[in-house]
Amino acid sequence: MFTLMDMVWLALLALLVNHWWRSRDAKAFALQYAAQRCAELDLQLLDQSMVLRKSRLRRGHDGLLAWFRRYDFEFSSTGTERYSGSVELLGNRLQAIELAPHVTVY
Repeated sequence: MFTLMDMVWLALLALLVNHWWRSRDAKAFALQYAAQRCAELDLQLLDQSMVLRKSRLRRGHDGLLAWFRRYDFEFSSTGTERYSGSVELLGNRLQAIELAPHVTVY
């Protein structure tokens, strides 16, 4: 028989697993958005990696709370230089993509 404290621990564990699973999905979405933007601008996404820089709860335009995440990544326009960029998500929705000023080779 479960005690009330056992139920609290199970609920907490379920919340942590859910948060971890959704964070994994958000990172995959951020990588997809960054790769798409780099392809549109004829840039090379380097390392295929995203680094979480910020994560917090924030209200969306609809007034509901959602996780805001900012991921950083690196890209190149020449193949030799590295530039930084960032992707901001609210939930899994794209809010902004920023790319550092870079040299474009034609």
